[in-house]
Amino acid sequence: MGIQIDNKRTDSYIGTFDYACADDMLQLEDVRTMVKNMNKSLRLAGMDYQFRVVVRGRGNNRFERAKDYHSKKYGRQFSERYVKARLAQDLTLEFADRVDAYILRRR
Repeated sequence: MGIQIDNKRTDSYIGTFDYACADDMLQLEDVRTMVKNMNKSLRLAGMDYQFRVVVRGRGNNRFERAKDYHSKKYGRQFSERYVKARLAQDLTLEFADRVDAYILRRR
């Protein structure tokens, strides 16, 4: 999928990047490099703020994945309601099929 501009999402949304697609991962690295260089320029210009790239794990069957992950991690079962409300909003990156990337302002 790669870089996408979508007016339905927040302004900080960059795109959805699939782990299985090498081109998507290269684009994500390019975004990270761009933000890194922009932060260097902002520091040299004396600005008091920076930006960061934030990735949030996404994937199919995220409720089941989150439930399995947290059950193994904490050694107990969680209810469906708890999983949907708390655990499955963002998958841990090791269980994600793809990630949504955002550029957020720091400070």
